[in-house]
Amino acid sequence: MRMGGLKRKGLFAGALLLAFLAFFYWIYRPWQLTWGATSDEISRGMPGDQIVEKPSFNATRGVTVNAPPEQIWPWIVQIGYKKAGFYSWDVLDNDNVVSADRIIAEYQQLKLGDAVPLSRDSSATVAVLERPKQLLLVFPPDTAATWAWGLYPIDSTRTRLVTRLRVRPGSMRAQFMLDAFEIVMMRRHLLGIKRRAEGSGGQRQ
Repeated sequence: MRMGGLKRKGLFAGALLLAFLAFFYWIYRPWQLTWGATSDEISRGMPGDQIVEKPSFNATRGVTVNAPPEQIWPWIVQIGYKKAGFYSWDVLDNDNVVSADRIIAEYQQLKLGDAVPLSRDSSATVAVLERPKQLLLVFPPDTAATWAWGLYPIDSTRTRLVTRLRVRPGSMRAQFMLDAFEIVMMRRHLLGIKRRAEGSGGQRQ
């Protein structure tokens, strides 16, 4: 009886694992890699696509912002660790320093080659900067990652804000963390920019 019970428990655990893997790779992962993005946005080229070859994490996300690109752009260029933050979960990505709710003049002079701090000990380099259309950050070579933003006007008052993160992680653990949790940060990041841009009226403070 005991052996039979253990066998049934093992079969049940195996079935649960298979169900989890099926959900994760067939439903959750495709959803999180393309959250909010249209099929055209997913297939459209963006700055930096050629830098990381064969990324195992290639995520394109988008959101409609009820503001013109000029009103959204200042919120993007000032992001950074202990700068304006990332408009996401500050306790996780900004040492619990609250992300800015205003446009900060001293962080608006971003230029090609500048380093954007991402954490206490890491940064990315500005590789493409076309105001107010597109921005590309390239991570250090040992990270093999790029992070791009694109601003695509719908009309005079609405813009599609699209971001693309291409990564070739160095370990299975890093791959799983990206697949499982990165959308939590990125979704809040995009919605944070949307909320701020729609409420700012383009006013600097």
